[in-house]
Amino acid sequence: MPAMNDWLREDLLGKEHDLCTAITSANPAPAVLKMCAPDAALMFPKMEIISPEDEDAFMDAMQPPFHRFDHFETEDMRAHFIGLMGGVVTYKIRATRGKEKYRATASSTWNQGADGEWLLVAHSETLI
Repeated sequence: MPAMNDWLREDLLGKEHDLCTAITSANPAPAVLKMCAPDAALMFPKMEIISPEDEDAFMDAMQPPFHRFDHFETEDMRAHFIGLMGGVVTYKIRATRGKEKYRATASSTWNQGADGEWLLVAHSETLI
């Protein structure tokens, strides 16, 4: 039987993969909004901090082609736990759009509610 942290790690990494897929989709705002805590903060390079606290500004900031890539991959994705109800996922992003390359490190902080669902508290990407 897998250890509790193994199950939590897989669950949390799955949520991060869902977030990456949503962020890079054709219309990211609705899917990302569903994953966010009400006061979440999302920080992307060369952008102001966006939060679902102002849903209209959030939707406007994530208008297509917000973070759309022809190809993207994550590397070295790791889950770090803050007790049983919180975790941070760190990784590298490699992506391309046409001839443009995007390289960044990323970090997401998640909080698990009483219902067991993980909600995104903060997400940050830093260009490298």
